[in-house]
Amino acid sequence: MPEDTTASGQRRRTFLKTAGGVATVGIAGCSGNESNAADGTGETNNSNESAGGSSDEFSGDTLSLSIPEAANFDPVQIKGDGSQVVSDHVFSELLTLPSDGLEPTAQLVSDYSVSEDGQTYTFTLREGVTFHNGDELTADDVVYSWERLAASENSQEGETILEGSFRIAHETMTETVDGEEQEVYQPGSLAVEAVDDYTLEVTLEQAFFDALFWFAYGSLSPVPEGIVGDIEGYDGNMEYSEFSSQSPVGTGPFQAESVETGTEVVLSAADDYYGDEPGPDRIAMQVVQNSDAIHQRAMNRSVQVFRLPNSRFDPGKVSIEETRNLGQEVGTYGPLENGETVNYSTWDEAYTAYFIFDCSRVEKPVRQALNYAVNQENFVEQGFRGVGEPAYHQAPPSVYPGGKEAYDRHAEENFPYGYREAQVDEARSVMEDAGYGENNRASITLTLYNDRNPDAYSRIADLIRSKAQAVYVDLSIERAPFNTIIDEAVSGNLDMYTLGNGLEYPSPADMLKFGRPYEGNLVRWREDPSDASERAAAAWEEIQSNLGPTDAEEEARSEAFIQMEEAIWEDAIYLTNYHPRGRQWWYDSVDAPIQPSGFHDRLYNDVTFE
Repeated sequence: MPEDTTASGQRRRTFLKTAGGVATVGIAGCSGNESNAADGTGETNNSNESAGGSSDEFSGDTLSLSIPEAANFDPVQIKGDGSQVVSDHVFSELLTLPSDGLEPTAQLVSDYSVSEDGQTYTFTLREGVTFHNGDELTADDVVYSWERLAASENSQEGETILEGSFRIAHETMTETVDGEEQEVYQPGSLAVEAVDDYTLEVTLEQAFFDALFWFAYGSLSPVPEGIVGDIEGYDGNMEYSEFSSQSPVGTGPFQAESVETGTEVVLSAADDYYGDEPGPDRIAMQVVQNSDAIHQRAMNRSVQVFRLPNSRFDPGKVSIEETRNLGQEVGTYGPLENGETVNYSTWDEAYTAYFIFDCSRVEKPVRQALNYAVNQENFVEQGFRGVGEPAYHQAPPSVYPGGKEAYDRHAEENFPYGYREAQVDEARSVMEDAGYGENNRASITLTLYNDRNPDAYSRIADLIRSKAQAVYVDLSIERAPFNTIIDEAVSGNLDMYTLGNGLEYPSPADMLKFGRPYEGNLVRWREDPSDASERAAAAWEEIQSNLGPTDAEEEARSEAFIQMEEAIWEDAIYLTNYHPRGRQWWYDSVDAPIQPSGFHDRLYNDVTFE
């Protein structure tokens, strides 16, 4: 991300937001929110919200939820969990992911075509779609919305369309920032044209195999043209603060009824929604950050759909009855502390958690020895109560070339450090060959989150430390907040630390972009050149040369992805941890949709009441 706030739909960015703005420093997985991925809640207890409420508070078909925070709903803003859940219901995109797959389908468009060179997309907008303010959606609204994404001072998501493999064609200009000249987006140059009211033409810098997925990405949600005046040529019809945090206007199934920042957000079904009528008439989302209060609200039945904090989860109470095509598991859980047995589901979060080595600070034999010495299955069982998959590759199983079966087969046949087992003798041998032993031990420090599931990571750290002790490595453990870990890692002050990354689109490329030597990579592999790092760099270039949609290009990418995974293994630049799974519980009073995957928006418009 994604124990990870990403489990509830947080937009997961792979760059740092700093005090000076957004810094694209090549963070190896700095979404970092994996600590809440498997349960959707934090483990902190730093607020005093009352659990409050009872089932009597429900009126009619009102769905009640707990969310961790909700502050800014503007599509072009990076959001935390609660804000994203609100935005997912208020806004909608040109395309969307179906509940049974990852291939985008039409939502705000009725048709589209792609040019022969794969760079120009022509979309025919669905007619009769209205915003919550009554305006009809036209191509001009999309042009305005995407110009805001690229040029607005309020945008934190501009890289979505200006950088990376998916880039809308545009021009740049030179600007001096902090005394340095930089190339920045030239306002008004985005290659997005309203051909007529219902025809939109978009030209990319290069053909990209997963472009349709990005057209379904939340930051590209249209808003009414001129709704706010934060780009050239528009004075705005609303103050930005009102639009972003009180009265967001989109085309989604729900509109904002009331927002009490830090306390509650209430949504009501949109009167003129173009799609199927939502199940709930209203969704009441109470902001609750304290894990004990979250749990108590669920036990009081103050919510119908909920997450249990990881500390309250008992894997022995799970009964799985069905596995669906995207790996979702559905069954029951119980009894709860209130005596109820409830419905339960889990899904793949498309996330990898790992421990990063700074290769300029930790020698390769030490990195290899620690990989040999551990068994990732123990991380899952002892750290995360059995929820998740042991991680052997950087790419999660759902996006690994060939899927989970190919992931498992390749790891079982090729993982050099012991598949589902520890190899302590091999670890000692590697260290002894490098001159280490009982009288010449290595010393490194592992830095852990103290604000993201600290209990689970403390258990895992104790496992690693005990194994390290047996292979001539003295492992010290320090703890720090996520933001401090990032700052110290960027400064090159950490030996080994915990981090993770949730994928933004379903391709190994979104993870393996970190698995190569380049300026700014936190593993600092470029300072430890090797045959493996050179192979990883060459494989990444092969991927960049084959970004088109043809079968031959897909095959070339898949081979290069596997080459990168094996190069990462060879130099042991990471100690992989696990792939989290999201989880959800719900009472029989509602029929809740099953979350398909971590790529899908967290939506409750299909909830029905029993």
